Amino acid sequence: MKEISIYIQNKITAIGKPEKARWLENYIKHDIKSKGVGIPDIRMIVKKANDEFGIKEKPQSDQIKLLTDLMTQEYTEDKLSAILYLQLFWHNEYDKQKIDLVSYWFDERLITDWNVCDWLCVRILTPMIDNSPKVIISELKKWNTTKNMWKARASLVPFAQSKTMDHYKEIIGLLSVELIKREERFCKTAVGWVMREFSKIDKDFVLNFLSDNEKWTTNEVIKNANKYIKNHY
Repeated sequence: MKEISIYIQNKITAIGKPEKARWLENYIKHDIKSKGVGIPDIRMIVKKANDEFGIKEKPQSDQIKLLTDLMTQEYTEDKLSAILYLQLFWHNEYDKQKIDLVSYWFDERLITDWNVCDWLCVRILTPMIDNSPKVIISELKKWNTTKNMWKARASLVPFAQSKTMDHYKEIIGLLSVELIKREERFCKTAVGWVMREFSKIDKDFVLNFLSDNEKWTTNEVIKNANKYIKNHY
């Protein structure tokens, strides 16, 4: 599977744009390295790799080796190619395998910036909340209290774009209380993002949460959470 990993990496590298890479590196921070390649192009390369090598027909253990090899690479686009593969080819019947693999990636510190973390959340974990809640909700509760900042962030971020967010007010509240009390900025901003979206459903819930947790909120969290709330403050 190493051959396929190298094939994907080389194809991405070949179409990289240095100026785009510099912009992304400056925007994301966290000392990331970028090749300057957009998502549509990465998706096309992943699809072509599957067509050429028949990746999805190979044993799942081999697919996991390939995806984890891509995730260990230093460039953001190589990591995103692994996430794109999951989105494209591991459908609902693979939800348990997806959550186990993603959990492993976090535990191995292969995800260390907000861009890759959030992209994985929205593209892989959010659809699982909507389609396979019995598989993922209990896992996200476990992730919520982990020491790994990015895994903890990923316990909440997937709810922000969930189509069934209104079903999970109690859970969102519990997860948010845990994260807002942490010192890490990216745990707190996860709360602000989700509360911003939940305010479209129940603004009183959001205002009460901010009031009850005033001790731990930051101006950034308050501003974000209140974005869609009119005539307040």
